[in-house]
Amino acid sequence: MTASTATTPVVLPRMLTIRQAQAVKELLLEALSSSSRVSLAVPEDAEVDLSFLQLVEAARITAARRGLVLSLDSPPGGALLDVLKRSGFLESRDHNLSSFWSDRKDIA
Repeated sequence: MTASTATTPVVLPRMLTIRQAQAVKELLLEALSSSSRVSLAVPEDAEVDLSFLQLVEAARITAARRGLVLSLDSPPGGALLDVLKRSGFLESRDHNLSSFWSDRKDIA
């Protein structure tokens, strides 16, 4: 399948925990296989755990390796921001990782 150049918005479900990891993984892989630019919309009231951060990090690395762009559509807040702080993702020495979550800059 040829990836389009338009940004594909992916509206994620409210539950972003280990129980939904497989479904979220499939959603991310489908978006990355059909578009060269993917923007993730995390609901403000989302329930988030570390598994979601790990899935998005894997998707970010996959996108970068394929020359694709993965971004967030808005700054993290609520439970997502809390898990990011507790996990150390925002203080990472990996600039691409920390800027993806804190600056919302596209990572290619």
